[in-house]
Amino acid sequence: MKTRVILIFICLVGIFLIPSCNDDYLSESPRSFLAPANTFVNTKGFETALTGLHVFVQQEWGWSGGNGDSYCNYFAGTDICIIGSISGLVVPFENYGDQIFPSNGMVAGYWDFHYKAIGNANLIIEAAENPDVRWDLPEDKNRVVAEARFFRAYNYRALIALYGDVPLVDKLEKPFRLDFTRKPVADILSFMIEDFKFGAQYLPELGAKDGKIAKAAALHMLAETYLWAGKPDLAEQAAKEVINSGKYQLMTKRFGPKAGVPGDVFSDLFVEHNQNRAGGNLETIWAVQQEYKIKGGGGQDDGQNDWARRNWVPGYASVPGMVLCDSLGGRGLGRLRPLAWWLDSYQPQDIRASKYNIRRDYWYNDRTSANYGKKVVITPEFENTGKLYISITKFDFGKTADDPNFLSSLKDRYKIRLAETYLLLAEAQMLQNKKTEAAASINVVRARANAGPVAPNDVTMDYILDERARELIGETHRRFELVRTGKLLERVRRLNPVSKVGIRDYHVRWPIPQTAIDANSGAELKQNPGY
Repeated sequence: MKTRVILIFICLVGIFLIPSCNDDYLSESPRSFLAPANTFVNTKGFETALTGLHVFVQQEWGWSGGNGDSYCNYFAGTDICIIGSISGLVVPFENYGDQIFPSNGMVAGYWDFHYKAIGNANLIIEAAENPDVRWDLPEDKNRVVAEARFFRAYNYRALIALYGDVPLVDKLEKPFRLDFTRKPVADILSFMIEDFKFGAQYLPELGAKDGKIAKAAALHMLAETYLWAGKPDLAEQAAKEVINSGKYQLMTKRFGPKAGVPGDVFSDLFVEHNQNRAGGNLETIWAVQQEYKIKGGGGQDDGQNDWARRNWVPGYASVPGMVLCDSLGGRGLGRLRPLAWWLDSYQPQDIRASKYNIRRDYWYNDRTSANYGKKVVITPEFENTGKLYISITKFDFGKTADDPNFLSSLKDRYKIRLAETYLLLAEAQMLQNKKTEAAASINVVRARANAGPVAPNDVTMDYILDERARELIGETHRRFELVRTGKLLERVRRLNPVSKVGIRDYHVRWPIPQTAIDANSGAELKQNPGY
């Protein structure tokens, strides 16, 4: 317990050693740790530290003991899926009831993870104020601080979505503080807005390298934060600045290495090596760099952090007569099974529901099986255990020839693409009762998908959330957007047949970890109601 308490407050005050990284951007899997005194002396040292912040984002989809449950809990217990293959670390977040409690290790894990990232960001921000730093260019200081502030706000976004009011740690605390109190979400949002505004002012128009944070990423996040803060007029301005910049566009024509084979432009977005501008993709605003067998990108020996493929792809290899193969997505586990309303919400001609993007059919592929080549009947038993179900293909990633047991999804991973910016714009316009403009913004996304246009009078928050599910399933934190829009309870109770039984009003927020409360001996760190 003593060690745990110390760790909690290290996470709160942010006294960390930044993971060191190769000079090549996001060959970033840390292999050693640099002392701040040796790192924060010149531009190159700060770039190394910033890459460490990118590592946190790379790890976001699978930090929990290497088994990816942290990714599942952004979706389990929401309106979009139910659990297939059972994990004891995920079930509480689907079942609700009294299974989510302050001493739950996952509850504490997210708290620790995001405060650790904030602590590292604060360390960079403070170190940049040292007048003895040797900057390569005069503008390097503000650019470095802007990127660190972007990541600080990005991690506060997760904390308020999960816990509501949280301590605001905006600087290094020496000595360690033991008297933190919770700040209202409104105060945290104001703080985030200033960080994202600083980023929008001082980040470069385009990232110097794929994966680096550019101005548009800060503007996009600023638009979302303004929506959260109840300022849709300012959100509209920020989203429009991204869209009207001329630097990004939705991909509407086939592109990349598979452009000449059957498929569609939406499936092209998720082909390996197609996620960056270097691959011809002008839709990407920010993509995490994590390519297979690239140093720092990931591999069986480098640690595997993105479990999106593992969780969305069914565990089909457990079906007698089926074996692992790349064409079925690689090694799936089948933890996240999309709900029927999502599948049924697509129009027949919508390419996002084509066979290239949603896998409905499976065939026995084990050549030694008597059923080889026959179509597999998807039974309720297969569905309920995560072995086979209708699934998305955007996270397919098979390397079975190299490593049949490969776990992760090591394609570069979207964090922000322009389609979502249009949907944020539509939300901002809808909230101002600009229904015609909101419909037009949504229809830009739907037109690319070959889906029919939405009429202005049909644009509601529920419609926008449905459209986000059709376009962005698995890419964005579904729990965050439901909490932000105030729709978690209503949509779970209406659409999720499992979670609706146990969810209570207070489950909009998770409990504050008991370890943090116990360690905060100098002041009361109040618990959320209901826990």
